[in-house]
Amino acid sequence: MKGGDQPDLNNFAPDSYRDDNPHSEIENKSDPDSYRDKYPKSEISNMEVHHHPQLQHKPKPWKEYLLEYLMIFLAVMTGFFAESYREHLGEQSKEHEYAVNIKKDLLRDTVNVNVWIPALHNRVAKFDTLIWYLETDGIVKEGANMYLLARLSTRNSIYEPSDNTISEMKSSGNLRLIHNREIVNSLMNHERTLEQYKNVVDMEEKEDILSYPLLAQLFDAAVTDKMTNVSKNRILSEKEYAGQSLDVLHMPPGNPQLINHDKEKVNELIYYLHQRKSSFLGEMRHLMGMKNQDIELLKQLNEEYKLDDE
Repeated sequence: MKGGDQPDLNNFAPDSYRDDNPHSEIENKSDPDSYRDKYPKSEISNMEVHHHPQLQHKPKPWKEYLLEYLMIFLAVMTGFFAESYREHLGEQSKEHEYAVNIKKDLLRDTVNVNVWIPALHNRVAKFDTLIWYLETDGIVKEGANMYLLARLSTRNSIYEPSDNTISEMKSSGNLRLIHNREIVNSLMNHERTLEQYKNVVDMEEKEDILSYPLLAQLFDAAVTDKMTNVSKNRILSEKEYAGQSLDVLHMPPGNPQLINHDKEKVNELIYYLHQRKSSFLGEMRHLMGMKNQDIELLKQLNEEYKLDDE
């Protein structure tokens, strides 16, 4: 084939090309050995063959399992004990706080009880005087004082103990924080005495209400209305409240008398006054019992929680 002439593709054969070109690269490439001889530093000679490792799981000795179990167990138990200790410290702090607040309530109660016991004793004496006036035949010489005592008899002031801390502990279930059993028993005895006192107070309040209609039928309401002085109305101290302060009440002028001398109604009023006297005496007895319990509880709290300085 001469230059410029196009090859005849119809007469073209692969073998004739090799015959005309004996040193052709096609022939050499078909022989791997000749290719390596020509390119001795070929990357082929440097290629590494990577085999997948055969994974074989050998059984662990039982000691390794035991060690792993002990490590997990110790980690869990350490966390548990740490949490328990933290809760224990929190409960100890809360227990001490409750003890301090109970002591404050008891100290306040002791002071107030010392006010209310003599106040109730004085109230009994006033009722005795009023009953003596009602039993008097004819004109009562001290009618103004009789009206004042009758008006004071409708004042149903009562002692209210400071039991907020104990009530909160009972409702929240935190009474369990008090670990000293003697203190718990003393608190329960105190609560029992308090409930007995409240029962007597409830009875006395009912007796007080029953006396209202009789007072209205026997005493002149126009006179009692003029005995009130609202200009002096103010917040009373515990002692004034217990002693039935006369700030807003004053004795009426003159010598007013009963407007009705019906023996049956007078007798019925005297009966309710007598019942209320008995209730006052019952309240005094329970208050004296609570005072003694308060003193004993304060002693126990100071010894158990070292509260002498708090």
